[in-house]
Amino acid sequence: MATLRTPSAQPSQAALAGGRLERWFPSLHQVGRQQLIIFSRQLATFIGAGIPILDGMAVIREQAGGGPFARTLDDIAQQLRQGASLSASLARHPGIFPAMYVDMVVAAEATGELDVVLEQLARYLERAESTGRRVRQAMLYPSIVLGLAVLVIFVLITFVLPSFARLFADFDAELPLPTRILMALGLFGGRYGLITAAGVLALTGVGYALRDSPAVVRLRHRMVLRLPVIGRLARLGIETRFARTLAILLRAGVPVVEAFDIVTAATGNDVYRRRLAPARDQLLAGDGITEPLAASGLFSPLLIQLVKVGEETGTLDRYLEQASDFMDSDLDYRTKQMVTIIEPMLIVGVAAMVGFVALSVVLPMYGILQSIR
Repeated sequence: MATLRTPSAQPSQAALAGGRLERWFPSLHQVGRQQLIIFSRQLATFIGAGIPILDGMAVIREQAGGGPFARTLDDIAQQLRQGASLSASLARHPGIFPAMYVDMVVAAEATGELDVVLEQLARYLERAESTGRRVRQAMLYPSIVLGLAVLVIFVLITFVLPSFARLFADFDAELPLPTRILMALGLFGGRYGLITAAGVLALTGVGYALRDSPAVVRLRHRMVLRLPVIGRLARLGIETRFARTLAILLRAGVPVVEAFDIVTAATGNDVYRRRLAPARDQLLAGDGITEPLAASGLFSPLLIQLVKVGEETGTLDRYLEQASDFMDSDLDYRTKQMVTIIEPMLIVGVAAMVGFVALSVVLPMYGILQSIR
């Protein structure tokens, strides 16, 4: 059973120091989504079996070993012993437990269904991790192939072509256009390679420093949605996450306006956040959720229709879950389709690049042989 909400105790010096280190060096204190999934599922099992939260936390802490997540569990257990609620204890670590997670735990504590909600959260996180893994796997092969192609071209231009260029000069051979282009690139790289590399590194550093600025974030989010193939996948992923998160929140008893605020922030895209802002005002005015979503122009007709049916029948969470399942399957299919299309295109592209370099070497050699004959 969930603990009652009481004001949380003052953080200890160790917790304050850990919090400062986490703010200063966030990359050293990241916790994987898989750890959060295991934590949610184990705690749900303990609570469902009637084991007190603190006893369950002790078992989970023992299995966690060391590291940032273990220190987080220590702090949560300390807060629980001092009378704080589970939601308040989790809220002290926003870098590990997102706002949606904490809000659902708050609703679960009010309804007494903490084990059910934690199990729902575990399933939601598993699906999100599975979707992200599929997208990463889809982009891995193209990245490796393109990287190898660039490396091959670099080696040919830097080391192979200059040797042949001296041979061509000795025979006073007339160089074809492909050879002249590659020799010009090699000459440019020899003279300005260091300057060019320094410029690229400087631009990369500036881009990395400004990556979280509002203007850059807005531009990046807009560009992602407008990309020919990736944009469609990104939209579908956002729709799936929106529907599934809203379904879980409504099933957990979170008020619809508060749930809408959470899922809007959880889209992770500035375009969606800005264009869904008027929808919140319409919800507050009592206009329902179907019309505001349709007016935003961001969601597919399928999702809008299922939301309409769910709203009319009073089973919005069930229809949102159905929509998210269908869109998740569609995302999986489209991701595989994208990989199927990209692979032959990459092979053709790499073959064309390598063939261009080979042609620039073979054509002058053929000219030399013809002149010798």
